[in-house]
Amino acid sequence: MTRSHDRGDPPNMRHRLDRLLDEAWEKFDLEQRIRESGSWQPATDAYETPEEYIIRMELAGLSKEEVGIELRSGELVVYGQRLSSCEGRRLSHQMLERFFGPFARRFRLPREADPEGIRAWMEHGLLVVHVPKSDTSRQKRQIEVVEE
Repeated sequence: MTRSHDRGDPPNMRHRLDRLLDEAWEKFDLEQRIRESGSWQPATDAYETPEEYIIRMELAGLSKEEVGIELRSGELVVYGQRLSSCEGRRLSHQMLERFFGPFARRFRLPREADPEGIRAWMEHGLLVVHVPKSDTSRQKRQIEVVEE
């Protein structure tokens, strides 16, 4: 009976075992980083014009069905989840810079925001949310000072 180390298999077997351990460590390390960092934060710009507030959020790879927007107690909440295209496949990542998993962003709306007029759409991987200011908040009003 010939033993495997007599045929020169141990170095080949050792190489295969090292490669498997490296792949397992890469997967563990990636999952650990995601777990520790919690949800990811999509890159977002928010700005104001005289008529409205505008929020633009980078959500490349997501469809409008994968994004939720709610108004909760004066906050605009944008949430969703980006699934990995590698989900369930055995891959050894060479580089991984995009984030996957759930996300949520909260924006406290100013008093002059008009929640009834909020509208949102997706355009080329960018979520655009327009929050109009109420008409009364844009009107100037002269306050008369009276003597008492």
